[in-house]
Amino acid sequence: MLTILSLAPLAGPGIDLLRSLGGLKIDPWNDHVPIQLHAAEQLIERLRGVDVLIVEADHISAEVLERSELKYLGVCRGDPNNVDVPAATKNGVVVIRTPGRNANAVAELTIGMIFTVLRWIVEADDDIRAGRWVIDGRIPQQRYLGRELTSCEVGLIGAGAVGRAVAQRLRALGAAGVLAYDPIADPDELVAAGIEPVAVLGDLMARADIISVHAPLTPATRGLLGEDEFARVKRGSLFVNTARFGIAAEEPLLAALRDGRLAAAAFDHFENEFLSPEHPLAKMPNVVLTPHIGGSTIETIENHTTTIAQGIHDVLEGKLPGSVVNPEVL
Repeated sequence: MLTILSLAPLAGPGIDLLRSLGGLKIDPWNDHVPIQLHAAEQLIERLRGVDVLIVEADHISAEVLERSELKYLGVCRGDPNNVDVPAATKNGVVVIRTPGRNANAVAELTIGMIFTVLRWIVEADDDIRAGRWVIDGRIPQQRYLGRELTSCEVGLIGAGAVGRAVAQRLRALGAAGVLAYDPIADPDELVAAGIEPVAVLGDLMARADIISVHAPLTPATRGLLGEDEFARVKRGSLFVNTARFGIAAEEPLLAALRDGRLAAAAFDHFENEFLSPEHPLAKMPNVVLTPHIGGSTIETIENHTTTIAQGIHDVLEGKLPGSVVNPEVL
């Protein structure tokens, strides 16, 4: 039987499957106030006698992997970028990731943000709370003329699990069209999913009434949306980013918001996780800001619990699940 330590939150039927594999201790990082993240030495001490570690926020370095006796490492992320995977492989540790665990959650937040900026919900709420009805002689129905989604083409930058979940919801809500720029995706698969592939990023920027970002942040995608791309946007279009902030170059983005090329924007992530109240975005009334809560749902936790539990179970049964990052270990 395995000894299992989870430093990530767990929920749902996957817990029972984990318990069938061995003794399980759950001590989530976000159950602590303040949050609990471990230094390497602290992790090494906690991992004495542990066969399976499940993590979400902690960084798992080569030192931790070399000085522990781990057999399995479950990572509650689609991309296990908080783990030294080559070191895990060298030390014979099977790494299991959780692709698509938060796709529905992020997609739903994206849809919420789209409607929020289409109908000026946050700004209108602020006016009510502040007792503002007539401003400069104009009533709310003059200030907040919105648009309906049925008149809008939505351009997705990235059409992985989250992008496709967003597209599914947009089609159900009657969006005028769903486009996607994703050089990795199979165009035929996109068409089958009701998404129009667009080969040139600038063409998508020029056509879309709403631009929604769902690409991973990599060296290749950092600053992907730069001056040339924002120069092509349709005047008065909307920009929503529930992926990583750095995919858009900051200065061209701010310039597009200031001069009206972008009528409004919404963001769920910022560089280094924190946005200063002095940042220009925080001072713009046409910008909606949320603190990286796209994946924060009970169902996301249930999904990663099941994926990791099933992955370990399958490996023990001699199978090779797609969630295994380093199959060469097996």
